[in-house]
Amino acid sequence: MLKNSRRFLNTIWPSRIQNEEYARRRHDLLRNLKMDLAKNGGAENIVLILKGAKRSYIAPDVPAQYRQLSHFRYITGITMPDCYYIITSPIDSEKSTCFLVADKRSAYDELWEGKLPTEAELEKTANFEEIVPRGKMLQTLEKLCHRNSAVFFESQSDDLLNQFLQTKSASVRSVNHYIDKLRLQKSSSEMQSMRDVCSLGSQTMSAMISGVKDLQNENAICGLLEFEGRRRGSEMQAYPPVVAAGNRANTIHYLDANSEIFRGDCVLVDAGCDLNGYVSDITRCFPISGHWSDAQKSLYEALLYVHEQLLSYAHNLEKVKLSLLFRKMNELLAASFGELGLIKTRNHREMIEEAEKLCPHHVSHYLGMDVHDCATISRDIDLPPNVVFTIEPGVYVPLNHPVAEFRGIGYRIEDDVATAEGGGIELLTAGVPRGSLEIQQIMSTVD
Repeated sequence: MLKNSRRFLNTIWPSRIQNEEYARRRHDLLRNLKMDLAKNGGAENIVLILKGAKRSYIAPDVPAQYRQLSHFRYITGITMPDCYYIITSPIDSEKSTCFLVADKRSAYDELWEGKLPTEAELEKTANFEEIVPRGKMLQTLEKLCHRNSAVFFESQSDDLLNQFLQTKSASVRSVNHYIDKLRLQKSSSEMQSMRDVCSLGSQTMSAMISGVKDLQNENAICGLLEFEGRRRGSEMQAYPPVVAAGNRANTIHYLDANSEIFRGDCVLVDAGCDLNGYVSDITRCFPISGHWSDAQKSLYEALLYVHEQLLSYAHNLEKVKLSLLFRKMNELLAASFGELGLIKTRNHREMIEEAEKLCPHHVSHYLGMDVHDCATISRDIDLPPNVVFTIEPGVYVPLNHPVAEFRGIGYRIEDDVATAEGGGIELLTAGVPRGSLEIQQIMSTVD
């Protein structure tokens, strides 16, 4: 395993989403919009406006890292920047017309930035009627929108479009929740995409742990993560990684990752890979020396017990509900930390309150094209098959905690799972060791 993790890799991960799936998503979205509109009546046609990501800059001529907005990519399959996509359809018909709003690049632009995909290439996934220059977008919308139009708009941050739509008497609504509802339950091809990226993320995290021993700065771990992910095919990191040594792990979203690591420190690494528009999200903790202190190991084993119990609990639920997992986490944390001596009270209500202080975040979030996926979907619903989510109990012991031996230790253990077709859950990140001895083994500090 260690030898293989150090070989140079050049893995090709094919995109799993076929052109027909993009068409089906558009069809399902329009159907759902029309079903809701039918309850109220009054609209004659739907106009859906999706805005893609703009290329942003960290200096006047220095572009920042670019990633397409997930709703836009989910519906159109288009990854190039600075686009809009418009769909219009009569309420009483299944026919629809699509427009891509995008500018061509000049020969000068192509010299510096390269060529854009051809119209034929873009049309394979987006299947539009025509390409409209951005300068003529409002003119096009003027023809499509009228008093009895139901306009759905994905982005609320576009001043030009907002100003235009305010001049129309048409009703304007957000489409976000409708797209989130489609994205929540993954298709079979999306599940393969999630297995791909979680496998890639697992390989990356394992390889990072195997090479991290005795590194002396958090930034070096960031570089190792980037290297191990990219050489395995990751397009970018899924989000700025949390790499936190010692007490800095008690800052849940610590992103500076530029401080010295001391030999006795444990390190928390929360990182994911981005592949073909889907992301992984994994957290592991390890002693930088390769050897746990007694207190570090005791607390880690207590949290690991909670994590393993949550995996088993989720697998045996008739219907998984993230709110149930959250309540179960707090009960398990209270019992486990009470037995450890980290929580002193024996009053059940007070134990739960202390557990919530030691782990102030939820146990789970949805996962897919974004790391915190489907933001408008409640965590208090029964989940159908093929919903991907995280399980991530944590413990964060402040420096002023009454139990001195655990002060300044912060841990989180996070895996990615999916509800399975026949019941239970599928563990998508099983390839990353969790046990304290397993972690020492891949760090080569145990024979």
